[in-house]
Amino acid sequence: MQDEVKKNYDLVRILLFLLIIAVGSYVLGLIWAVLGRFTDIIVIVLVSWLVSFLLDPVVDLIQKYFRFSKIISTTVAYILLSVFIVTIGFVYIPLITTQILALVSLLPEYLGTVAPNILNSLNGPLISQIENSLTLIPSIAQFFFSAFIVLTLSFYFIIDKNKINREFFNLVPNSWHETMKFTEKVISDTFISFFRVQFFYGILIALITWLVMFLFGTGFAVSMAFFAGLFAIVPLIGPLLALALPVLVALLADPIKALFVGLILFIAQQIIFNVIGPKILGKAFSLHPAIILISLLIGLKFGGAFGAVFAIPVLGIGVVMIRTFGMRVARALSKSRSK
Repeated sequence: MQDEVKKNYDLVRILLFLLIIAVGSYVLGLIWAVLGRFTDIIVIVLVSWLVSFLLDPVVDLIQKYFRFSKIISTTVAYILLSVFIVTIGFVYIPLITTQILALVSLLPEYLGTVAPNILNSLNGPLISQIENSLTLIPSIAQFFFSAFIVLTLSFYFIIDKNKINREFFNLVPNSWHETMKFTEKVISDTFISFFRVQFFYGILIALITWLVMFLFGTGFAVSMAFFAGLFAIVPLIGPLLALALPVLVALLADPIKALFVGLILFIAQQIIFNVIGPKILGKAFSLHPAIILISLLIGLKFGGAFGAVFAIPVLGIGVVMIRTFGMRVARALSKSRSK
């Protein structure tokens, strides 16, 4: 009789567990459907929060060496950042656009000399797709408007950081404060370490790509360096795209040059991603490539390009949290057993 009751109890537990999963999935779907209408706002807030994280050490450095107040130090840091953004908006982006348009105009001639049949079959669709892809380059007005909103929000995130944290802590019981402080530290350290390394990858790959293409005289060095740097920020699949695009463009100039460009960039990537990167990033993101790829696909599905970039640090935060809390639970169990 007891065995039968126990079996029925276990069956009820399993059914209840499956019911909780089903209801939770449905609720998450509803929440995601609502949040999907505010994707652009969420992206702006996340980017603002990320900028505040990245610039906070710079503000502290200015405050330490020049002994300015928090507001003045933040203002100085944002003036320097604004000058950098304006320079990119007025100089770099138009130059990239010009080079891409020139590249589009060269493709029919190149395809015609290589294989007329390929030109006839791909000319129309290929050129139209490339021209349509130019819409991905934001207009100057939209670029500056979004940058202004991001800078404004991140400015307040920095100067009112303690006040914002205090308001969050006031919303939860005091017994949760230690866990919240730990969670905040893990999120902060994980995001900062990840994005600093990814931006380091992007800048270094962009500089090397520009230098190699400039020295070999393949043309389009600035635009290819820009896109290679952007691709390098995306983990796993980004380095492959950052290598393939410059090589394909170098083929327009000379196949031999393209071979040398690809070889040099491949060696540089191996050194950067497999030697320098792991030493800087540490073991926090020592995840299996299959897990990283799945997280990238999930992030790309739900959040597009931004989702793909944010998927890895979110996964890293989850792994660190699970490992740390798992160690805490194991220590607590061992203490209870010893007693």
